[in-house]
Amino acid sequence: MHKVAFITGSSKGIGKAITELLLSENYIVFGYSRTNTIRHQNFTFTRINLSNLKEVKQLSFPKVGNAEVLLINNAATIGEIMPLHLKDHTGIINDYNLNIISPTILCALFISRFNQNKKLIINISSGASKNAIASWSTYCATKAALDRLTHVITEEKHRDLTVFSVSPGIVDTRMQAEIRDADVNLFPLLSKFTNYYNNNQLENTRTVAQKLLYIIQNYTKYHQNILSMRDVDIN
Repeated sequence: MHKVAFITGSSKGIGKAITELLLSENYIVFGYSRTNTIRHQNFTFTRINLSNLKEVKQLSFPKVGNAEVLLINNAATIGEIMPLHLKDHTGIINDYNLNIISPTILCALFISRFNQNKKLIINISSGASKNAIASWSTYCATKAALDRLTHVITEEKHRDLTVFSVSPGIVDTRMQAEIRDADVNLFPLLSKFTNYYNNNQLENTRTVAQKLLYIIQNYTKYHQNILSMRDVDIN
């Protein structure tokens, strides 16, 4: 039986790394993002701005027969790194659209579309879902909401569905670069995140992708639906 994956934010960082790894594992992969650099016979790219709900509501998943299906909600933004009262209202709306509203819509569409298929959803969360970090208001709030969404979907006990919310840790991505570029006067923890980079404490995206693949291939081993990469031992 062939396997099909749908991945948001497939053009960069963790999304690109897991897309390439799944392709090497003979998955058929559909990627959704604003840009793309992947070229593979089993990869189909859809250009979409996932913070634009008009575009998201027009999205439809293709027919895949009786394939096992996987949805990875990976696309997200840290947003403007500054105290909430200084944030632009349009920026706040875009953060919520991308980080929680679009994943919610995609989960609903995925469950409905593939009701008869064996299916797995992995929502990419963050340690920020459990920690209040000054100047990350929209990011912390939306990641906490993503964890709760995962809990609720699990409680609904949909047919042939397993769902996880996975925190990858501190990973060497463009988001971390954006954090290091923040204004120290607006982000009191700037030196902490700069030190992660300077001390080579950032996880490689390929390592994160390998752990995600392990979860995908061994999902029955996990009895909690909120996971941290620290809980995943691939050795």
